[in-house]
Amino acid sequence: MKLKIISFFLLFSIATASAQKAYLIHDFMKGYTLYFIQQKAGSQIKEYYKLTEDKSTKMVLEFGAKELAKPQTIKTAKEVTFKSLSDKNIQILGDVNFDGKPDIIIHETQINDDDGCYYPRASSHIFINTENTFTISQSISDVYNDANCMRGGSFDIDAKNKRIITSSTCGAACHGCEHYSVSGKEAKMISSFDEDGFAQGPFSKITGKKLENNKWVSFNSLSIYEPNLDPDKILAFDTKNGKGRILLFKIDTILYYAFQQNDEYKFISFAHPSSPEKANKAIFKFRKQNAGYELEFNSGSIKYLVYETANGLGIKINVNGKISDWQGMTKTGSLEALVKNKFSNVIKE
Repeated sequence: MKLKIISFFLLFSIATASAQKAYLIHDFMKGYTLYFIQQKAGSQIKEYYKLTEDKSTKMVLEFGAKELAKPQTIKTAKEVTFKSLSDKNIQILGDVNFDGKPDIIIHETQINDDDGCYYPRASSHIFINTENTFTISQSISDVYNDANCMRGGSFDIDAKNKRIITSSTCGAACHGCEHYSVSGKEAKMISSFDEDGFAQGPFSKITGKKLENNKWVSFNSLSIYEPNLDPDKILAFDTKNGKGRILLFKIDTILYYAFQQNDEYKFISFAHPSSPEKANKAIFKFRKQNAGYELEFNSGSIKYLVYETANGLGIKINVNGKISDWQGMTKTGSLEALVKNKFSNVIKE
């Protein structure tokens, strides 16, 4: 009987040891060494992470089940490459606070019950790379977890505009989006809006709010996804003054003009027409002019003239006799395509 008990505990110890793996990783992040232990017992998974700086050997990050970090386990850790590990819950997230240093995200292994989200999910923790250590940011972690809590939610780092952008779906053609500014370890929402793709015509309706001078201001706009316009795009170009992008495209028999703002939102600030039912009042005049082409239209008292010659292209905007010439660059397409095309709202002169 005693021999059976000893054999049982021996087998149990072997099974327990085989379910625990320890790794030493040198290529996780330049200048650091990652120590990683994972223990599996049935459906339960425990993990422990320790990151040390190579030069000083100082520990700069510790997370997880500390009881796994036993001296005998550390001594037997196997050296591996990070990419060789298939089941790992630590990643370099990127520069989430735009200070030039990469930050880290660690995902929990345990799934939380549904507490208002669409499905149970594991929480995640974002660690900011500070001068001497990695410090958890509860603010940015909350933004990440709230985004991934939603159906179709995502968390993106917009390095160009220094923004965190989260998005989610709220229906078949409805999308919600939020923009955050980041300072140190704190994220602050600066805009929130919904994009309704059920609107009639090529444009989606935007309804939301922006933070201006510490006050929330409501706004409405339009949006369009340019790749969806191919092959219906007639002409597109950016303005040299950096104000935005000109889009001319056709849907069925209607010609559309759109001006896309050159900012982090890329909304359409002006469209002619803005919907199919307004096409009969959104008339264009097209003409061949010397060695080029011109497309003219009015919006109230403002006159627009899109031009294309052998030497260049652009758009002239006439406001009460004052003409601004916004020259174009990086064009695709040509006004010449209007020569053979027929549109219900285009007059050829």
